[in-house]
Amino acid sequence: MIDSIYSITLAYPIKGVQRAPIILHHPVMKAQNIPLSVRISLTTAYLLCIYCTLGIARPIAEYLRSTGILFPTVIALFTLCLPFALFWRYKTITRTRFLMRILLILCLLCAAFLTAALPEERLHFLTYGFAGWLICWSLEATSFFSTPSQKNKILIWLVPCLLVWLAGGTDELIQWWLPNRVFDVRDIIFNATAGITGIALFATGGRTMLTR
Repeated sequence: MIDSIYSITLAYPIKGVQRAPIILHHPVMKAQNIPLSVRISLTTAYLLCIYCTLGIARPIAEYLRSTGILFPTVIALFTLCLPFALFWRYKTITRTRFLMRILLILCLLCAAFLTAALPEERLHFLTYGFAGWLICWSLEATSFFSTPSQKNKILIWLVPCLLVWLAGGTDELIQWWLPNRVFDVRDIIFNATAGITGIALFATGGRTMLTR
């Protein structure tokens, strides 16, 4: 099955016969033709939601910790997101790309549960992993991303990496101004690592990667 509309051109050995394009349509493709403005709006709304809840995130975490359900809640959130990360556009990718996706998910989980000391710190890997994915999903609808040239192939993945670094840095700058939060360079590293992993996960199923 194909996740997008492909033009397969048949090359006839007889001279003078024009090549006939055959267009294969897949119903899933129609559902994925989401306008660029909608994608950017959803991505922006998600980041704003993160920023706007920074002031109440710590009290909520402390309440969940006092009731003994903070760690199970973190585990539940990762578990809920795992099927999406694993099976997003899985019918359109090769076995090698699917194995790469599994490896990236395992790396993200190891980074989250081995490097972060507190349960709430592990959520950085979840929230900014998804932020990196959303940024790529938004850029996918642009001509710059969907029709890469030889000159901008590196920029295609450099731009989302810079954007997710900026998003994670903004997060910490806001925490610097909040009375109940603190600025932590480690969190910037966590956010960037998660965001870049999310970008890599998107690359396993992004349309640009599929056409190379």
